[in-house]
Amino acid sequence: MAPNALTPLDIQNMNEAAIEQVRQQVSDLIDPRYDTKWNMLRWLQSNEFNVPKTVHLLKKHLKWRKDRKLDEPESQSLLQFSDARRKHAPVDIIGPQRKEEGDRLVVVDRAGRIDVAGLMKAVQPTEYLHEMFRSFEEIQRRLMKMEEETGVQCYMHYIFDLEGMSFDPTLLGVVNGPFRVSWQLVGQHYREFIDKFIVINSPSYINVLWSALSPFIPEQSKERIVFAGSNWKEELLDIVDRDCLPERYGGTIPDEKCLQPVIPIPKSMYWKLPAHYPTMDQLHKISVSASKHRMLVYKVDKPDTELLMYSHNENDITITLYYSKDMNTQEKDLELAVAPIPKCGLPAMDLFDYNCEFPGYYFVKLANEASWLLPSTYRMIVIEKDTGKELEPLNLNEKWIKKGQKAKKK
Repeated sequence: MAPNALTPLDIQNMNEAAIEQVRQQVSDLIDPRYDTKWNMLRWLQSNEFNVPKTVHLLKKHLKWRKDRKLDEPESQSLLQFSDARRKHAPVDIIGPQRKEEGDRLVVVDRAGRIDVAGLMKAVQPTEYLHEMFRSFEEIQRRLMKMEEETGVQCYMHYIFDLEGMSFDPTLLGVVNGPFRVSWQLVGQHYREFIDKFIVINSPSYINVLWSALSPFIPEQSKERIVFAGSNWKEELLDIVDRDCLPERYGGTIPDEKCLQPVIPIPKSMYWKLPAHYPTMDQLHKISVSASKHRMLVYKVDKPDTELLMYSHNENDITITLYYSKDMNTQEKDLELAVAPIPKCGLPAMDLFDYNCEFPGYYFVKLANEASWLLPSTYRMIVIEKDTGKELEPLNLNEKWIKKGQKAKKK
């Protein structure tokens, strides 16, 4: 060891000091159930132990957890449900395996069997994403339990099985749209979960899919991706213990005991406009030029006003929500209420609900960042949940907004 090299004890002490700094600076937001040494460490690791950056990003995450009641019992969570995704695109948590370097939770995603075209016709963008968050919340609970039992940081091995995947014209759009966006947002909120992301049964055109995805994957994450070859069972068993794998992957666990069936989505589950939703014609059309953004301003008079934001977009757009007591606040001084959410185009109208904790002004920023040439149209209407009445933006008369039709009186 070099004379000035840090010993393992030095590193441990530095980690403990950084964890305590972070814990003190987020104490007003963190729920005791989430406040573990290992959760703090994950956020520090993902930010290269930069304490100010870690605190900044963790506070955003903790506010998001609080808004969605993620540290309450699962039945009280405000994440939306998606039967289509849960039943027809399941993620199976097999269980932990014991290793000297720490436990690894084995998870299987049989993505190749998913009826991708049907799924895109059956889900709303937010519920699709929230169902993925639900899976990762369960993974997080398992990891936290393992860490409590073992006293070491735990990770997961994520087996991504592409058996059965067939190439069709919609696939690349899905990979570069909902799939990419959902994994980007999962990466924002669930740090340092994955030890190995193991891709098996890769199709011959995997290079096409990888070319579409790789620019959006951080270099650190790329190092954890394993593309197993034709002898994937042998490669898999070098990473995962046989008694922690289903039989189809060379393990000893009967498939029917740990793997849910992946079946096509019936047309009866395709999304239809619910009777209580506004019609597409009632949504205001906001035009956003390429590489530009628009800002809608809403005034909320009472605290704890719950808003229902109905929207539809055919092209990628990013939405961010800000708050201020003053309508004339500069954008750089606005308080972030909801971090930027990339939204890809899907056939279904989306519903995003938000509780306005304070009275004041709420700013919805729509950014057309994905396009360098063509404008994008975003359709949107905001309804107060308690009254059922529209909350109109104060700048509804801007020339870049085409007003929607008024609802017919019943």
